[in-house]
Amino acid sequence: MILVCIPAYNEEKVIGDVVRRSLKFADKVIVCDDGSTDNTAKAAREGGATVISHKKNEGYGASIMTLFDRTRQENADIMVTIDGDGQHDPAQISLLVNTLQENNVDVVIGSRFLDKSSNTPGYRRQGIKIITSVANFGADFKVSDAQSGFRAYSKRAIESIHPTETGMAVSTEILLKISNKGLALAEVPIDVSYNGDTSTQSPVPHGVAVLMNTLKFISVKHPIPFYGFPGIALVVIGSVIGYQFLDAYLSKQVIFLGSLMAAIILFLVGTILCVTAVILFSMATLMRERQ
Repeated sequence: MILVCIPAYNEEKVIGDVVRRSLKFADKVIVCDDGSTDNTAKAAREGGATVISHKKNEGYGASIMTLFDRTRQENADIMVTIDGDGQHDPAQISLLVNTLQENNVDVVIGSRFLDKSSNTPGYRRQGIKIITSVANFGADFKVSDAQSGFRAYSKRAIESIHPTETGMAVSTEILLKISNKGLALAEVPIDVSYNGDTSTQSPVPHGVAVLMNTLKFISVKHPIPFYGFPGIALVVIGSVIGYQFLDAYLSKQVIFLGSLMAAIILFLVGTILCVTAVILFSMATLMRERQ
């Protein structure tokens, strides 16, 4: 069974059309209405979808979590996620599904950037590229569009992936889980329409929030370069400043309180970072062994 899952928030104008067009390529369409204040749920039902409603707006990632859980309950063979704002073309669902089946991979991502003629706005393209570069650092593969919500998942991927992030960073969290689970991934070029884009989030704080959460997930997977190396550097710098302070005191009987405080702070912060790296590395190793 092919299940199309659509997270939606205040999309009453377009959600019905997205559902009807998606039903041509799926056995069932499920919409997660994330606490919309308009008639999104009603329009989705009229379009032919099964609707799950959150009592309040919990975030894009929370909707994805709900849809993954429901997909497992439905025992679907393939899950396709597509945005509810009409930016994605439901006719390309078959492209993702066929790629998934014919290439024997677990996840297929619809990428806005494999085709050089992408019409993605410049500011958005640059922001996504930064997030994608960070995500690629943490994964065992490279993708061109880490933030794409148009994806197809195999049954193995559906059973293996359990997202926890409630915000937009869920997209990169899932990529890291794909990497951790050793799932096979492919990308295909997709068309995206930004006509009538109704996003209410300011791109700068939104992008920074996603980037920070992405760094959070990657730092847990790679604690040594994220915490250990900076920690060692701070300990070394603190020790050098401390040595200079001690040398000045012993040879000239001069006390530089600023140097003393700097040395203590740098040494302590560096030590904390090193300990954090060791703890996270040990926990990650333990989890991998259990898996």
